[in-house]
Amino acid sequence: MKQNEDNTNQIDVDKAWNTLYTRLEAERLLPVKAEEQSVPERKIQLGWIAAAAAVFTGIIFSVLYFSQGRDQSLLVLQNNENAGTLVATLEDGSTVYLASHASITYPVAFAANQRKVELNGDALFSVTKNEKRPFVVETNKGITVEVVGTVFAVQSSPGNLFELSVKQGKVNVHSKDNQTKVFVEAGEIVRLNINGLSKSKITNPQAFGRFAEKMSFKDEKLDNIVHAINTLYSSPAIIADKSLNNRTLTVTFENDSVEAMTELICLALNLERVSKQDTIFIRK
Repeated sequence: MKQNEDNTNQIDVDKAWNTLYTRLEAERLLPVKAEEQSVPERKIQLGWIAAAAAVFTGIIFSVLYFSQGRDQSLLVLQNNENAGTLVATLEDGSTVYLASHASITYPVAFAANQRKVELNGDALFSVTKNEKRPFVVETNKGITVEVVGTVFAVQSSPGNLFELSVKQGKVNVHSKDNQTKVFVEAGEIVRLNINGLSKSKITNPQAFGRFAEKMSFKDEKLDNIVHAINTLYSSPAIIADKSLNNRTLTVTFENDSVEAMTELICLALNLERVSKQDTIFIRK
């Protein structure tokens, strides 16, 4: 975990510290008086506060709100340039991993028969399965993606051709000029070229892993953070006590292992991490 030094000058540091202090105080994470603590305990808590401050001032993105009519209120989630991956959970429980300089536009609440978002740039989606409400992604390349529940990555940055890689499930893809759907399954990639959409096997090992290199979460529920980690890593983490699911955290992980990420989570929220075989349990 590292501080994003390039963005530090854009932050009101005093305001960030005051907000951080309030949040730590609410979570009862502020250290008690020195005489009541051992030296190791003080080092752990002070180390966490310093790390939390770095994380808090390092996450830079924006959420815009606008309305296109009485029942069409929309949100725009914009990730800043060179900010790593911004991870957010949508209203239906689906997770979006926004790459640097990418954005999505989506409704405050999805329609009863469809979950539609508009994407500019690169992103990875982990879509909650719902056969009655297809998840539709419209890209700035004139490509429409439709799924009911799957994990896939989209590359549609300016200057690049469209690419879509599927990690789990099946995805339907079609272009604006050609309504014929291309069905893309796990382990496959579809590209847009001068002849239209063409499908092949995934050969790039970083098709999905690049989204995990630096992940930022802003006031995200613990359950959503753990789910986002599990989607990209094979070592599962489980919240043993479900009463912890709604605890919130603002944090950035940079080139960290699952063990390191869960350890930081537990330090931040005063929880315990227990490893049993290949599974990590987070508990009180």
